[in-house]
Amino acid sequence: MKIRSLWAEFFIFSKPIIPMMKQKPKTLSLLLLVIAFTLSARYSFAQYPGMAAFRAQQSMQFAQRQMAMQMQMSMMMYNDRNYNPSYTFVVTMKDGSKKEFNSQILNDSVRKKNYVLFVDKNFKRSDSNRYKKIFPDQTISIARNTAGPGDVIHKNAIPPTPVYFTGNAVDSCWIFKVVTGHISAYSNFSEQQDDYTFKDFAIVGIQLNDGPIVKYNEENLKQMVGQDINALEEIQKKNYFKAIKKYNKDIEKAAKK
Repeated sequence: MKIRSLWAEFFIFSKPIIPMMKQKPKTLSLLLLVIAFTLSARYSFAQYPGMAAFRAQQSMQFAQRQMAMQMQMSMMMYNDRNYNPSYTFVVTMKDGSKKEFNSQILNDSVRKKNYVLFVDKNFKRSDSNRYKKIFPDQTISIARNTAGPGDVIHKNAIPPTPVYFTGNAVDSCWIFKVVTGHISAYSNFSEQQDDYTFKDFAIVGIQLNDGPIVKYNEENLKQMVGQDINALEEIQKKNYFKAIKKYNKDIEKAAKK
């Protein structure tokens, strides 16, 4: 059976390249020999004691590499302007001073903290002091004007009154309250729930009524929704954001009765 499997696998690997042997017979013949040797060696190694454990270890290492790649892709999404646009932020520093500048909310993978990038135009472009990372623990809060720029076509138009969406500083990020209800949700990005760029994967904390803000995960969410069937069904499907909205809606309905 093992010999039959070996030949079957050899046929699968070699089938796409056999027609090419007419063009480069020597090179491709050598390639077929390498494939045959590799497959033979693999089946030979399988006979040695401990190979099952070795293969299990290889599978674990492969899974870990896949998870690492997935985490890197998530960080690329965080730093991609299509998912994380630049805005003009007003940052209140610990000493009470304010800085207004344009930046994305970025992530420092070494310090494992979010930051905004302040460009100090008092320094030349070639000077490393021109670019400064501002981390949450250096600030009190960060705010974005959500009122929009107004009518930019007519120069005499009166701009709309600023409406600031504020994020409070915690140790590793700024948290913006994106859902208000019996269960509130906090995001580490400044997009509001109605913004087309809003992403619920950026939610980092949840809060039941006036209780403490805790980590956004399944266990904490289950404790908050209690016996609410609609919310529990969404949690079972891993739709945590929908579970929050359904729970808040159910509580509002019950209060009106």
